[in-house]
Amino acid sequence: MANFKKNNRKNKSDGGPSYKIGLYIRVSTEEQASLEEGSIKNQEERLRQAVQFKNMDGVFGEIIEVFIDRAKSGKDTKRPALQKMLKAIQKREINYVMASELSRISRSMKDFSDIWEMMQEYDCGFQSLRESFETDTAAGEMVLYSIANIAQFERRQVSERVKANFNVRAKRGLYNGGILPFGYSLMANKPGFLIIDENQAKVVRKAFEIFLEEGTLSRAAKRLNETGYHLEKLVQGGGGHTRLDFFTVSNLHYILTNRTYLGERPCRENGKTQYVKAVWEPIVDGGVFERVQKILKQNKCKKKPHTARRYPYLLTGII
Repeated sequence: MANFKKNNRKNKSDGGPSYKIGLYIRVSTEEQASLEEGSIKNQEERLRQAVQFKNMDGVFGEIIEVFIDRAKSGKDTKRPALQKMLKAIQKREINYVMASELSRISRSMKDFSDIWEMMQEYDCGFQSLRESFETDTAAGEMVLYSIANIAQFERRQVSERVKANFNVRAKRGLYNGGILPFGYSLMANKPGFLIIDENQAKVVRKAFEIFLEEGTLSRAAKRLNETGYHLEKLVQGGGGHTRLDFFTVSNLHYILTNRTYLGERPCRENGKTQYVKAVWEPIVDGGVFERVQKILKQNKCKKKPHTARRYPYLLTGII
């Protein structure tokens, strides 16, 4: 058990507890956070038992507060409970922090260094149940930073593996998750495969058709709304987000330029985005899609006409 402390912290003159202890607990996924007997409860029980054991050997300290970050990554310090704990240290409400392991505090070398220096500044101790060494010496502190560095290495290694796996799946034309494009649904029992939702697909095809007739995004969006075409407000995938249920210039442009409707899937290769054939069927014909792109490009570069209600912007299409 790592026990990082300074000799001047203990003060038994008043007969009370020596340390005001804050327990820090973190789990990185929603699944772990939702388990009643999961990692959160296990961490807390182990930490409380450690305090109880130390108090049996003499007056060690009392637990002032338990700080819990549910479903939060250790890649940065954007965690409500961690920030609350750091403020408690600065206010000297606690002067000792305990965690089940060093990586619960941080998996970033820079962030851990900042936290550790702040703890030293406010004379706050730190104890880890997993690691076992002292930092009163230069050698001990070197080991502390080495373990923090290893935690950062593990996080980056996992991130690289996930990124590589996502890229491989993308090259195979599979869907990797997130918000589903309007017009498609997930295929049951086949992860990464999409099927066409015909009710939504009719709206997508109509959007392309009306744009080709109207020639501009604003007129096409207005006509789609007036003729009763709309988008479903509830978004599939993406954690319960919603979309506007009517057409705007922005969301119509997104639909008209989305190559997903051609049955294509973007992937990254040597820092560049390229498109591969997806495992789902296209909604829009390739010829129709290219005609729409040509008009959009022309509209973007076209100098807007001067009318009585519009000033002539001479740099339109240039910058």
